[in-house]
Amino acid sequence: MSFLRGVLAGLAIGYLTAPRSGKETRDKLTQNVNDLQSQWEEGVAQVKSQVDKLVGNAETKANQYANKAENKLDQYKNEAKSTYNQERAKTAYNNTVDDAADATKSGINKAEDALKLN
Repeated sequence: MSFLRGVLAGLAIGYLTAPRSGKETRDKLTQNVNDLQSQWEEGVAQVKSQVDKLVGNAETKANQYANKAENKLDQYKNEAKSTYNQERAKTAYNNTVDDAADATKSGINKAEDALKLN
């Protein structure tokens, strides 16, 4: 901001000391101030446009990363459920095999006892 003040002060001093009439100097000074104001507004508009563009790009990237993270989370949840279900199935299978083995052993023991009595 101080740079802009310095430029304006320099312009004012230059125009006030120039060999022109007062009306010409005022008109020239007014035109230059208007030109400077137009340039300033144009620069502000360009900066605002660039900031809006960068914000839009940042939002897009953030959404992409959030979607990737959500997909990974869903993948890990599904894998965990699958592993849990596989472990439950293994346990149920092992229990069934153990029950069948126990029943077979019990049947063999009964058969042996029945043969001993005869």
